[in-house]
Amino acid sequence: MKYLLQALLIFFISVPCFAQRPDRPFVPLNAYSLEGYTAIEVNEAFNLPRGIEFASVSSLEITSKGHLIVLHRAPIPFLEFDAAGNFIRAFGSESLFSRAHGLTLDDDDNMWVTDVINHVVMKLDTDANLLMTMGTRGEAGEWNEANGSHKFYEPADVAFDSLGNIYVGQGHTRGVPKILKFNAAGEFITQWGGFGTGPGEFAVAHSIEIDTNDNIYVADRENFRVQIFDVDGLYLSEWNFNAMACALYLHDDGFMYMTTGFDGEIAKVDLEGNVIGSLGRPGLENGQFGEGHFLALDKSHNIFIADVVNRRVQLYRKD
Repeated sequence: MKYLLQALLIFFISVPCFAQRPDRPFVPLNAYSLEGYTAIEVNEAFNLPRGIEFASVSSLEITSKGHLIVLHRAPIPFLEFDAAGNFIRAFGSESLFSRAHGLTLDDDDNMWVTDVINHVVMKLDTDANLLMTMGTRGEAGEWNEANGSHKFYEPADVAFDSLGNIYVGQGHTRGVPKILKFNAAGEFITQWGGFGTGPGEFAVAHSIEIDTNDNIYVADRENFRVQIFDVDGLYLSEWNFNAMACALYLHDDGFMYMTTGFDGEIAKVDLEGNVIGSLGRPGLENGQFGEGHFLALDKSHNIFIADVVNRRVQLYRKD
């Protein structure tokens, strides 16, 4: 009963969110607790200066220097912290985004950000200067080289293979969910997907990760699974869960880390899809989640979760 009440509390009082809340009780993963982590209160984890606070935190990433870059839906969209949580700077223009969604860093720490209202993918340098735009700003539609249509429909996330090819997952709540592949210059190569529950179909292609063998992992959120493809879009296999698969982060330790979105947990998963352990639950307290939207891990295995509903970064510190 307590678990259900917490779920209903978040449903009714949390801030508006673009993602679709499930019309069901929240579902916990069937997993043991992941040992060796402590949830850290926000004001202890981050030294935010007076006048700056987290807005709806959409995504985050760890730079090559070990700094945390936070993307939140605020007039100044980026915040940067050092490895100890000390505030370094706020940067970026509010004119960049209408609704920022995913953040991915390339090998040069350039920031690739998706916008689900402007329907574009933007490549930004380390100071958030615009370097490249993919898609047609403000226009949703189909990417069709034959008729010259270069449009996304709610791009959600970006990933890169070993050759620098770019993969974009789209279809956040309304657009047809697909994976689109481009070369490093942003030239279209291929696409695959569509609505459905079968192999190669998606409810929402919400998050993408690519391993060193160029296997492509897609979090098919409302289908409660991760689908795995090769670089040509050939379906290879899938991992099925009893809760949402919202965001993915492949760590150097060889494990995939996953959030379950509104279902309120994060999990450590091996590369056969077995859940090693999980942390968290739905709620408003420390260590709980409104929506675990994206996540990142640093070299020390500390886990940072972007909670877009509770408007914070939740840190699970490795003991």
